[in-house]
Amino acid sequence: MHSIAPYSLRCFNPYSDPNKGEDRYAVLDKIGQFDMYQLFKAFIEAQGDKFKIVEATQQVYRFHGMKFYDDKREMVGWFEAGYYGVKNNIIDIETGNVDFEKLQNNAEIIRHYVRFYIPNGFDEGVALLHNYKGNGIKTLLHDLLREDFNKVTKRTFQMNPLAYKKAFKIWEEAVTKEIKLTKFMGMPDITDQLTRLGHKEQQLIVKPPSRGKLGKLKDFFKPGTEEYEVVEFLRPHCAQIKAVAELDGKKRTFTIGRPAEEQICEIIIDEDEVVMVAGNPEPVSLHKWCTSLLQEFVGYIYPGLKVKV
Repeated sequence: MHSIAPYSLRCFNPYSDPNKGEDRYAVLDKIGQFDMYQLFKAFIEAQGDKFKIVEATQQVYRFHGMKFYDDKREMVGWFEAGYYGVKNNIIDIETGNVDFEKLQNNAEIIRHYVRFYIPNGFDEGVALLHNYKGNGIKTLLHDLLREDFNKVTKRTFQMNPLAYKKAFKIWEEAVTKEIKLTKFMGMPDITDQLTRLGHKEQQLIVKPPSRGKLGKLKDFFKPGTEEYEVVEFLRPHCAQIKAVAELDGKKRTFTIGRPAEEQICEIIIDEDEVVMVAGNPEPVSLHKWCTSLLQEFVGYIYPGLKVKV
């Protein structure tokens, strides 16, 4: 499962004094004499094309294919990362035979789409980071950027998750089209039959009855509603519950099952709009889909200002 997690980008000034009317967060292009966009661009370009090792966490990484759009103040590309340090076998799932013996100094590299939007005149930017099966690169990427940023500016760089409520205010009224129950375990006989077919991940899809409806997206997060009670009942019987919502012809898939304010926002990549090649999102269609996603965040974070990405 591929998904996109949005984060806010901010610069905190620990030396500011609110009693003197000083802002705690700096405008991103006026951090003293520095500009966050230019600092990130310089840092990424200085990394080069070779993989670098982080011994403390046994990780390797590199930026790859990064493009910089100075007029839009956007940067986009791939952050490739993986772990080393454990010897194990890579098998062919169809035959069960070992295809490759992974040694301690080998690392499986996963390509993660990254996109930064750092506008002029605002104290908050947006980052979109690609996750695969719940595993992402936020911690590693944040640590790398923060160390360089704090050293140069003497300020604190913050990359915090955009919560469901903040990121998806406009989606609260969206109509829920279906509920997906991943690794559903409520009916053993059906699960056994699916296993015989060779499914790697069992999933039960619940759709509304004829002329019926499943409710609005917000109802699945609101205690006391019928929709919330259904989720509470289903949660012990599956590994994950996802809701597919539709608004103005667009669809988004959200993970549900906990109060919205307690969740890290994570949007499942829509495979109806993003082409998948060998299990990976195709770059052009992924970038196009993320552009519409980024515009939604920008429209909410900077309301009424008609900011375009």
